[in-house]
Amino acid sequence: MNDENQGPEAKKSGINLRNFIERMETVKEHQPQDPLIKNAVSEHRKREQIKSMATPVIWTQEELYEKKVIFSGMRERELLNAFREVRIRLLQKSKSDNVVALVASITEGGGGTFAAFNLAATFALDRHKTALYVDCNPYNSSAEAYTVAPVEYGLTQYLQDYTVPLKRIIYPSGVERLRVIPSGAGSDSAAEFFNSKRMEVLISEIKTRYPDRFIVLDAPPVQSTTEARILAQYCDHALLVVPFGKTTGSDVMAGIDAVGRDKFSGLIFNH
Repeated sequence: MNDENQGPEAKKSGINLRNFIERMETVKEHQPQDPLIKNAVSEHRKREQIKSMATPVIWTQEELYEKKVIFSGMRERELLNAFREVRIRLLQKSKSDNVVALVASITEGGGGTFAAFNLAATFALDRHKTALYVDCNPYNSSAEAYTVAPVEYGLTQYLQDYTVPLKRIIYPSGVERLRVIPSGAGSDSAAEFFNSKRMEVLISEIKTRYPDRFIVLDAPPVQSTTEARILAQYCDHALLVVPFGKTTGSDVMAGIDAVGRDKFSGLIFNH
């Protein structure tokens, strides 16, 4: 809302809030260890950052159904609650809200992208959090279906070309508080790119840009590629998608070994 559309009380309230924050900032300089002041300033900044995440287009319910994206109020409550349960368990296992989760299917066509994007969308349901979906599968990219702006650069261009800034590869989705990094052009050297210092710096930067951001890395299938094994080094939790009737117990165990038992956090069964 613009200031000229606000009444005198609203304007006064806004000015008082700004003055209060400015005073806290001043006090913070002299008393940097005061936890109450630090928390108040931090919470204010987080709220302002989240409010500034403008989304040019919000998908309608019909579009969300068409794209198979979960949302509050959807008819398939069981599916929505299943993703919420995954969110709860990941947060319980985490030391903070600033979490990186890797999602990979055991096999080709196992629904890894469906699970990865919807997990990100589940975290974005919380108005106090943001989510970032990173398409790390240049061999079978789906991210452009989730963006509402033309894609010019993606992850592979960023990792190859040091002149491409991070902000040029982050795009809005049609879901509030959810951003997308597309994979970019296909590359035969994705494994080498993902195992680079620039990839390590990228993960660090997107984690710190928003303090309450949940990041989902959508990795290629673990059975047919090596990328999931490489990407697992950057995640806090690794989730494996098991397509119904297409895998064996030995396939699952091999997938767990691929991402590392210390990072493995659970299975998502896709029917």
